[in-house]
Amino acid sequence: MISALFRVTRMAPRRTFVSSASDELVALDLDSSVAVLTMQSKPVNALSLEMFQALSKAIRDAEADQSIQALVLQSALPTIFSSGLDIMELHKPDPDRLVDFWKSFQGLYLDLYGSRLACVAAIEGHAPAAGCMLALSCDYRIMGNSVGKVGLNESQLGIVAPPWLGRQMIDTIGRREAEKALGLGTLYSPNEALRISLIDEVVEQDNVRERAMQVATQWAKIPPVSRVASKMLVRNEQMDILRTSREKDVEDFVRFITQASTQKNIGGYLKMLSAKKLNK
Repeated sequence: MISALFRVTRMAPRRTFVSSASDELVALDLDSSVAVLTMQSKPVNALSLEMFQALSKAIRDAEADQSIQALVLQSALPTIFSSGLDIMELHKPDPDRLVDFWKSFQGLYLDLYGSRLACVAAIEGHAPAAGCMLALSCDYRIMGNSVGKVGLNESQLGIVAPPWLGRQMIDTIGRREAEKALGLGTLYSPNEALRISLIDEVVEQDNVRERAMQVATQWAKIPPVSRVASKMLVRNEQMDILRTSREKDVEDFVRFITQASTQKNIGGYLKMLSAKKLNK
């Protein structure tokens, strides 16, 4: 199934890999030393099992080309980076699919957070929850100044960020700020996120992609051996914690998601979303 997610289209001098799924989940452009990975799953780039697999495969495809040293992660949707986990994967889930879903989430985290590529997040819209994880897993984060909020807001939905994602937040913004953010489910405006170092730059909305490419090109010029070794010096410990506890993490997640109180919270959230759509 995973191998069928992409087809290859030759375009000189750019090589473009596009998802062959009906709604074309992602597109991967390889050009010079910088790859561009574009999420394009309408309406909100929700992270489903298939989206996890498509993103992981695109990252591995980019890494397989030794001329590529950096990657820009962006969205084709004008006001959304990624809405986070596909909530329908969590509501009354199929048990086997739920396990595969969480394993694929873990896998994407390890693939992106541990990538040999210098990854730059070009955030032009909202990035809550697991959408924020995508940004946190990059080496550098750039956000537009007028659209979107970013953060781990799982607690507001009646669920909890997994330990490895919580540790990502702690490592990025500090323990006390993360404690408040995780407990309250805070979503930060661009300038608020910049203040706490959740993102690295705020730029004009129409300059996000250009600036991301500039930064990625700069990182790509660093000798890869030293750059990757420095990255792993900081990140390997956290990745090793997950690598050695993946099965337990899956078991804990499945147990939590399938308990009656969690399903009630998720169902209530879906009803709220439906009501908002009807009132529009």
